[in-house]
Amino acid sequence: MNEKYIPAGHASASSILTTLAIGIAASLIFPLFYIILCQLIPNIWFIAILAFLLGMLLGLMINTGVRIGRIRNLNAALIIAAVCGLLAFYVQWVFFDAVMYSRRGFTFNLNSADIKQLTADMAFLFIHPGILFKEIASLNEIGTFRIQGSDNISGILLWIIWLGEFAVIVGGTLVVVGTGQVKIPYSELNDRWMEPRKPALLIPYVTDRDQLASQLRSRNFDVLKNNPEVLRDPQYAEVVIHESLGDPTKYVSVVNVTAPTGRNKQPKKKRVISHFPLENNPGV
Repeated sequence: MNEKYIPAGHASASSILTTLAIGIAASLIFPLFYIILCQLIPNIWFIAILAFLLGMLLGLMINTGVRIGRIRNLNAALIIAAVCGLLAFYVQWVFFDAVMYSRRGFTFNLNSADIKQLTADMAFLFIHPGILFKEIASLNEIGTFRIQGSDNISGILLWIIWLGEFAVIVGGTLVVVGTGQVKIPYSELNDRWMEPRKPALLIPYVTDRDQLASQLRSRNFDVLKNNPEVLRDPQYAEVVIHESLGDPTKYVSVVNVTAPTGRNKQPKKKRVISHFPLENNPGV
């Protein structure tokens, strides 16, 4: 028996199309807000945060599609994430380039003719990647922003920054999707996602992950007995059980929790066991 949940591998054509539709819509809309905010606050650290958020939000939207489409195929989910991540990165460049080379530049004071022209420029660049890359290369020569106290950043350093932006947006999307909805246990019996039992069980802090796994394998489920008294300790563990009514298999995840200290306002959490299957155990 596998000691962790493995997706069944199902991904129908309709579920893939549904997820793609949601991901593509997000890939066309989110980059526009990304570029607008980058232009409003052209700070390199703020832009880095925005790129991280763009990848995260895009990944969350694709996770929504995975949940709705009931995709249980990690490779399919990651391929969709890669396609949408690349599209989002491309669209933000199309919009940025169109704005930079437009007659009015970056402004909200656009009339209907200006908006129509900007849309036409974006459509042209979208279907002519060769021209887009040439214009990007020209922008690289003069630089697109500066760090306080320095001249415009250009050349190799700017290429590196753009490569980092690509890695954050596309990589972030892949990480969110690869660790997201597709990894949540699914009840093939009931044809639905399993739900986490609430509230989570509380047990003493786990110092030996292998020992806990061994006890679960030997069906010693007393180690999962709820013990609210551990909340008095600075360290304890939460036990999350994913289950579906009538399905004989449950999945247990154990997360160590360290209470906040000093300036830390949030507890530190570390997963020690992820989706360990408990088969035919209605009493757990």
